[in-house]
Amino acid sequence: MATPSQDPPGPPDDSRRERWRDGIRALALLNRAPHWLVTRASWWLTGFVALYVVGGAVLGWRAASEVLVGLTAPGQTRNVVYAYVLCLAGWLVVPAVIGGAAGYLLSQQIDARRRLTEAELLDDMSHPAAPVPAFSGGLRIRSLVDLHAEGGDARQFVEEYVNGPHSGDHELAKGHWTATVKHIANELGRLEGLAPEQAAMTAEQLARTFAFNEARLGKCFACDRGL
Repeated sequence: MATPSQDPPGPPDDSRRERWRDGIRALALLNRAPHWLVTRASWWLTGFVALYVVGGAVLGWRAASEVLVGLTAPGQTRNVVYAYVLCLAGWLVVPAVIGGAAGYLLSQQIDARRRLTEAELLDDMSHPAAPVPAFSGGLRIRSLVDLHAEGGDARQFVEEYVNGPHSGDHELAKGHWTATVKHIANELGRLEGLAPEQAAMTAEQLARTFAFNEARLGKCFACDRGL
């Protein structure tokens, strides 16, 4: 008696490392201003805070604060070299970060409130906004595990993507999938201005279409690009 055929096993659950990696990649779904504040300004501010903390230990907290705001000359401190470094950071780094953030936010508000031409308004009204996807549970890229659990066409895509160009290597396929979605989110200009959930849905749909066609040919975009 023939045994009933069984579906091939799906990808194993995402590990903590994979979830952390995919969370970092999901930042590509943010619009320009929030993306810059999270990925660029945060590093500048972290470096500045570290510089100030070291300055407090080297110069004393009061002296470090006064040098930072320009109330005390660096030459009047007990460590002149470090005081000049801290002084330059106070005059250059902080205004640059604040000015950059303000500029991005201001331009975003201007673009959001600009007046549309009649043709643009009619075009906008004739194309309703995309529905919010069912997986809008925060900023994230749906993994192959999520897609496999969805079933239907999504499961068929996962099986083709894993077993085709990746020869059944689930871990490699999962990494290449989220890297592909991140690349589309970074490079596709029309995602700019969309809510993160809508950007995620659009990027995923495009990535699935492209990756599925490539997988049928035994190819993977991330493999070819070294992503």
